[in-house]
Amino acid sequence: MTTRTTRRRGFTLIEVMLVLAVLILLAAVLLPSISVFRGDSRPQAAVDSIRGELAIARGRAMIENRPYRIAIDETKTRIRRAPDGPDFATAPAADHADGGSTAVEYGLEHVNAEILSDASVAPAIEGGWQTVAVVLPAGSCLDDAMTVRVQDRDNSQSVLRVQIRGLTATARVVANTPETGK
Repeated sequence: MTTRTTRRRGFTLIEVMLVLAVLILLAAVLLPSISVFRGDSRPQAAVDSIRGELAIARGRAMIENRPYRIAIDETKTRIRRAPDGPDFATAPAADHADGGSTAVEYGLEHVNAEILSDASVAPAIEGGWQTVAVVLPAGSCLDDAMTVRVQDRDNSQSVLRVQIRGLTATARVVANTPETGK
């Protein structure tokens, strides 16, 4: 009786190299476009945080009958909402966005937020914080038409602007204008 042995067939070096070349080509084509899927989601998330904190501050100011301040730190990477007063910068704060907390302070992930102002007036920084808006118990802001530029740290082309409306203490995203020194 003869035994038949079957040989296991393998891949040749040329076949393996060909498959690797195709995979490398696909990766080279697809990897740059992955960032397009993300788009401007980081700046949009920061804009949403600013708008949300403004809405919460407005609601709390009206309910508690005391002014609330929203500010960005000197490094342009953190946001803070707390009752307005001399202890604004030192008041204990929650470290995440929370509508139930009196004061919150948290980082803006992967973006910088900068207050744009008239070149003749430098924005005041108190205790390491630059005020975006102070919401009064009547539901309005002390400042009118304050604009905050939010820019992705990794992609300088991804820029959004949010404008604070003083009368209603609301915010809207404004059209991107060409950079003029800021």
